[in-house]
Amino acid sequence: MVTIHQIAEEAGVSIATVSHVINKSRYVSPELVERVEEVIKRTGYDKKIKNKGSKLRIGKYSEIAIVVPDLWGTLYAKLVSHISAHVTEKGYNPVVYFHNDNVTQEKDILTNILSNKRNAGVIIVPVSTDGKPFDKLVQHRIPFVFLDRTVKNKDFGSVLPDGEGGIYQAASHLLGSGHEDIALIIERGRFSSSESKIKGYQDALDAYKLPFRDELVLEVDNNSYSDIEKKVKDVWVRVKPTSFIASGNRMTLNLLKVLNKLGIECPTDVSVIGFGDEEWSEIVSPPLTMVKHDTKEMGSLGVKLLYQSIESPTHGLPEQFKIPMELSIQRSTQVIGKGPFGEKTIAPEELTISKAESDKLLAGNYKVAISFHVGGTAWARLYENGIRNTLDKYGISILSITNAHFDPLLQVNQLEGLRLQQPDAIIAIPVDDEVTAKKFQSISEQVKLIFMSNVPEGMEKDQYASCVSVNEREHGQNVALLLGNYFKNEQDVKIGFIGHGAPFYGTHLRDAVAKEVIRTNFRNIEIVNEQYFHKIENTYELCKAMMEANPEITGLYISWDRPALQAIKALKELRREDVSIFTFDLDHEIATYLAKEEMVKGLSTQRPYQQGVAVGLATAKALLGQEGYKYIGVQPYVVEPKNLLKAWKDITLEPAPPEIEDIVLSKFT
Repeated sequence: MVTIHQIAEEAGVSIATVSHVINKSRYVSPELVERVEEVIKRTGYDKKIKNKGSKLRIGKYSEIAIVVPDLWGTLYAKLVSHISAHVTEKGYNPVVYFHNDNVTQEKDILTNILSNKRNAGVIIVPVSTDGKPFDKLVQHRIPFVFLDRTVKNKDFGSVLPDGEGGIYQAASHLLGSGHEDIALIIERGRFSSSESKIKGYQDALDAYKLPFRDELVLEVDNNSYSDIEKKVKDVWVRVKPTSFIASGNRMTLNLLKVLNKLGIECPTDVSVIGFGDEEWSEIVSPPLTMVKHDTKEMGSLGVKLLYQSIESPTHGLPEQFKIPMELSIQRSTQVIGKGPFGEKTIAPEELTISKAESDKLLAGNYKVAISFHVGGTAWARLYENGIRNTLDKYGISILSITNAHFDPLLQVNQLEGLRLQQPDAIIAIPVDDEVTAKKFQSISEQVKLIFMSNVPEGMEKDQYASCVSVNEREHGQNVALLLGNYFKNEQDVKIGFIGHGAPFYGTHLRDAVAKEVIRTNFRNIEIVNEQYFHKIENTYELCKAMMEANPEITGLYISWDRPALQAIKALKELRREDVSIFTFDLDHEIATYLAKEEMVKGLSTQRPYQQGVAVGLATAKALLGQEGYKYIGVQPYVVEPKNLLKAWKDITLEPAPPEIEDIVLSKFT
């Protein structure tokens, strides 16, 4: 049976407009009336109206007043739609008023309601901050409920979003991602909701033992773009926060406009969390992380409270409800990585070589050696090319490149061989944190060390020149968000977690971050089995055992692509191709599965060539005696089927192989 919601959707109007057309309760333009009536007749809804006609009240106590600021944003449009539907189903006529956040207009609307004998009750978003303007409603025994906002020092029935909790979630997400300078944009403190949002922000700072700074709380006129522009410009010049939280719908849009005008890119230059239910937030680039209302629950509960007051005027004390808000994490926030000693991450773009420095390097006739944990992969080749091409510019030659095949003892022997060649610097990815540590400590006394990805356990800060790594925190968060958003509309999802068991800082950190993000932000997902491999080939048996112990698993997190391929082999043998896999790093075989959307649904990858370039520059700086670049972080790249071809070109610097391109393009033919 067709509903009023479907009529509104098909006619392209709000539920309130359909209600006004049916009940002739307000003026609606002839064009809209014609459009709505055509849909009503075509769908047979006119017969339902005819049958229901006798149920709609007329005359005294036949209307419910819905008073909101405006319908500029999605929040109040959705609330009015949900409330109107509930009211109509109960036989009342919804009548909508707009006060435009103007106290005088609110007063006039209340006067109109008091004199209207047809009015049975009121649901209102108040402008006034005290309860005095509503005393007359109490005196005339007109039931009313506050929505979205309330007033001070009065116990009236109300249904409020938990803005305090929503802002707490937003601030906590940023704090957990390494942000400390977080600017909160708040509506200038007239409303109760503003105070609660500031409290949520402060509570999050307290939880991370950070001070509350007045300079980072921007109180603005929500209706004034120029006011927001002035405040954002000022704080950017004085403090340069790493992130902004906008605490309102219109505020979010105006913040994005200001950042665009100033040429500040999100999330490269600054992270942004918006507030509200705007549908455009998911289609802008990047999609916005948002604090969202549960408008259905707010509207339903608001109407329920009002009916209680209408049917039982002496129903005890008024009730106040807070509706939880949801933090929808998308791509507008960036993780700020930190080095092994807590040092601030340096962006690769900060590594510049002057003409004088270049001349000095060319005259130095420097030599370096490279020790890879494993070679022979596309990843290693790209990394090596980035290093080699950068060093070549400055006349720095490479003496030797070794491949330890993930064997720490072999790497120890190889490092001794490299030391005997007397290079000026050694570039290395340690196989592990423990077995190789003493050898690295020993050779650090004779040669400059530049680490890729990881600093071995026990190394002091002054024993190496630089460490260049993908931002492992963001890496882990990327895959956790891919997995969480893939399953976000499902209930009671069971997943398996397959991490790297070796004591390796990089993979250990990203696994830990991914696990925390899943558990904190996706309450519908449960990690029912958690296992760790030490050798890649062991992942096959480990995955088989996991699936046999927990056949309810429908998703897998796996620490990178090569063990993921072992898990795929096990899943195929078990005929469990229904399991969705989320992993790391882009290579030909894993990309083929991703292109087909066969088990692999998304991954986060390093940028090996760009990381190699950064390593080359860090090495050049170290040879010049500049060792102030301790931790250099390279942003990872999120890859899904929809951006696979572009990602392949961006990462490998060449077009995707024809067989992968054919698979992707076949979906569009």
